[in-house]
Amino acid sequence: MKLKHKLNSVLMVIFSVMAVAFAQYANAAAGSYGSSAVAPTIYSKNYWYNVAFPVVGNPPSNATLTVVYYTWAYDFPRPAGFEVYLCNNSATLCANVTNFASGNVNFTGYGVPANQPLRLYSRVAGTGTMMPLYGGTSTVAVNYVY
Repeated sequence: MKLKHKLNSVLMVIFSVMAVAFAQYANAAAGSYGSSAVAPTIYSKNYWYNVAFPVVGNPPSNATLTVVYYTWAYDFPRPAGFEVYLCNNSATLCANVTNFASGNVNFTGYGVPANQPLRLYSRVAGTGTMMPLYGGTSTVAVNYVY
């Protein structure tokens, strides 16, 4: 009988912790916006080019990013060493999106402010000369909670 009582006590603690965890999101509000920018033309190797996706609307100052859907566009052929990253405004948190011209990045839990622009960073790593690599219209669909 003591084992059953201990098991019930443990289960009650677990359920209490879960209830508190879910309660913090129960009253959370959410928002979203879409934004676009032209990816920068890459003229030189080993130099990072970047463009900001403007914030649309007025996300609350306490809003943080969740899932961001993106597309980026660059002409073909793309030279060896080509790289693309989706980053927060200060470039302290970046996701390598080189291999997927469209997809999503989950920023949940990283505290990335929704009222600051995201940035697309791109470059061609290496040495030597290159023909310009022209960027096209790139987009983000930003989701956030507050």
